[in-house]
Amino acid sequence: MADIQPFRGLRYSLAPGEDLGQLLCPPYDIISMEQQAELHQKSPYNAVRLELGMNLPTDSSDVNRYTRAAKLLEEWLSRGTLLTEQDAAFYLLQEDFLHNGRSMTRRSILARVRLEEVSKRIVLPHEETSQGPKRDRMELLTATEANLSPVMAIYRDSSGLVSALIDRVTSGPPLARAAYDDTRIQLWAVADKTTVQTVSESLKDAPIYLADGHHRYETALNYRDIQRSVGNHEEDSAHNFVLMSLIEIQDSGLLVLPYHRAIKGLSTAELEQMLGLIQETFHLRPLNARFDVPEDAISTLEEQLEMVAMNQVAIGLLEAREGRVSLLTLREPLGFPSSPLERCATQVFGRRVLEPILGTQQGAVERGILHFTHDSGEVYHLVRNGDYQLGFVLPSMSLDLFEEVVLSGERLPLKSTYFSPKLPTGLVINRLV
Repeated sequence: MADIQPFRGLRYSLAPGEDLGQLLCPPYDIISMEQQAELHQKSPYNAVRLELGMNLPTDSSDVNRYTRAAKLLEEWLSRGTLLTEQDAAFYLLQEDFLHNGRSMTRRSILARVRLEEVSKRIVLPHEETSQGPKRDRMELLTATEANLSPVMAIYRDSSGLVSALIDRVTSGPPLARAAYDDTRIQLWAVADKTTVQTVSESLKDAPIYLADGHHRYETALNYRDIQRSVGNHEEDSAHNFVLMSLIEIQDSGLLVLPYHRAIKGLSTAELEQMLGLIQETFHLRPLNARFDVPEDAISTLEEQLEMVAMNQVAIGLLEAREGRVSLLTLREPLGFPSSPLERCATQVFGRRVLEPILGTQQGAVERGILHFTHDSGEVYHLVRNGDYQLGFVLPSMSLDLFEEVVLSGERLPLKSTYFSPKLPTGLVINRLV
């Protein structure tokens, strides 16, 4: 049974009408070094100073970006830069954005959710994790004792009660607004006990699917266990919960995009071996697209991929050596395996093409051989410019297939889904002390 509770959030103290956009930042895992520096310059109070502070040459185990984040959090609270909500509340978030020229709206509930072991099948992951990001997030969580950014999760509102409540609340004036990264954000706080109870009761029997933030969720679990090991056993202690943004699975703005792959650094023998595995695993159909014309190569490939991937496991292939654009479809009876995991292009690519030659995807990333991006144009240019030997353009995963994989208990490889837009850091913070 899912335990979804309101909480007394920390949030920026704003003047009437003040825009929050200058103070928000992306989650840590998509902030480049250049963007990190830009965000630090944007405002002395930008949330990046908590989420991903700068490393300094003088850093030590006692003074570092994690301890600086903890000190800043305390300073901002004492100065009144951040305020603590008077009453425990759910926060409703609405994001209006454009995707491929189409206006979209995504709505979610920010809440504290009780941490549960995956084996209990209450909170269900869908992707593998790696140790590096968890070590980093544990350092930050231990220092700040706060969830600075929400884990993105998905639920199914079978009764429709929660969606109706969101409709009602979001028709009123918001608590805060932000123009942020081409997205218009509005935030409401709901502390009314009847509404809060309706939300908690309506969602208690619904499984929660982790969408984005697997490393943060597992880090929060580990932090909880550490707290218990030193005698903190109270049932409702804050360390037993994690900040989540909960999105209904049929929300019209719930957008799942793919991560594409590019490969470089293969020896001639390895390249031939990989191309051989591709031929063994897939039917390869060269497309009538000019490799040297970006608009033609990418638009033709994505158009074909979108149509074919509805009924088959399909991947787009860009080859630097041949200057060729091709469509790959799986060599299986009917081209669509029965296992939900084996119907996912990222799983097929990893298990049958990449791992036999390069080992784990995480290892290939660490060696600089494999590059992930959600921008198909970037993959094209990396291959077209000769920086990478092969590019793989993957299709989006349907939410139906996503749900099947999660309910089956399987986990997809790293970077299988890109839920867009990413939730910003700085809207609401969940303090654990």
